[in-house]
Amino acid sequence: MTQLTINIEDKSILPHLKKILNAIEGVSIAKPEKKRKCGLDEAYEDVRAGRISHYESAEDLFKAFGI
Repeated sequence: MTQLTINIEDKSILPHLKKILNAIEGVSIAKPEKKRKCGLDEAYEDVRAGRISHYESAEDLFKAFGI
């Protein structure tokens, strides 16, 4: 099977192009794979969203968790 990658700048023509390609026998459109986030990317996202806590010492951390 031969694959062809097409870059389209104008997204408004995409539905028309898909319709044309689906009408051609033997041509199929592959769905793009979603990029999985690694742990580091998830951590950066947490920092950007403010889902982090800062403690001055380990003792303060333990107090916050009731230990």
